[in-house]
Amino acid sequence: MTRYSIDVGGVSRERLALAHDPTELCACASAVATATAGAMAAAGSEGAGLRASLDRLRTVHARALDALAEAAAALGDRLDQSTAEARSVELLVTSSLAEAGAAVGGR
Repeated sequence: MTRYSIDVGGVSRERLALAHDPTELCACASAVATATAGAMAAAGSEGAGLRASLDRLRTVHARALDALAEAAAALGDRLDQSTAEARSVELLVTSSLAEAGAAVGGR
């Protein structure tokens, strides 16, 4: 089973980086778009399949980075708080599942 969790320390570091330079993610989106456009041009006319895949990659990743930039700007200082709350819920669920498992195992 795959387990996902929020990297609380990483979120705090990135929030601080974005607080100092809120356009960082937008610049990344622009760099992704530029790099993939260059790769598409280099693929030439014989690489239609590759160009289509690169175009999808560019569209998805550039838009995702733009969306993340907007979300980070909207959350602002609440990003750390949101992360801490998510971690708190994760710990509560894990604890509850452990208690339920112990109760079932003890029958």
